[in-house]
Amino acid sequence: MSIPKPLILDDASIKIGTTEGATTLVELACVANHVELSPDVSTTTLDTMCGSVDYPGTVKWSLIATLYQSFDAGATEETLSAAVAADGPVPFEIMGYKSQPVSATNPMWSGEVIPQPYSPINGDAGDASTVDLEWSVVGEPTKSTTPLP
Repeated sequence: MSIPKPLILDDASIKIGTTEGATTLVELACVANHVELSPDVSTTTLDTMCGSVDYPGTVKWSLIATLYQSFDAGATEETLSAAVAADGPVPFEIMGYKSQPVSATNPMWSGEVIPQPYSPINGDAGDASTVDLEWSVVGEPTKSTTPLP
């Protein structure tokens, strides 16, 4: 058995959609510092005379990211403000290796997120301004291991 290769996030992809006319996915990898697709499982506890039992509840997914703010065309501010202005869900895609095709060893997760207002300028003197996102995913993200058409 070979030794598994860990995913090092130095070639990851995070794309967020805008809806200016036709939907466009914009690659934000070069301004991304953190990316996370996170499930939050609520727990329902039933207390009876025989004790308490926890049951898994609904699962809510979130796309969590830290991006460096950039006012350049096609970068952070333009993309995020267009997503928020869409006033509804926009598509997203994330994957471990943007320089490799989607495959069993480089899966892609996609779906739709609900854009929320964000802090457009955030940071300390002398540091880069960051934008922290935690946007809800509509339903469950889709995992793809074959390239999409």
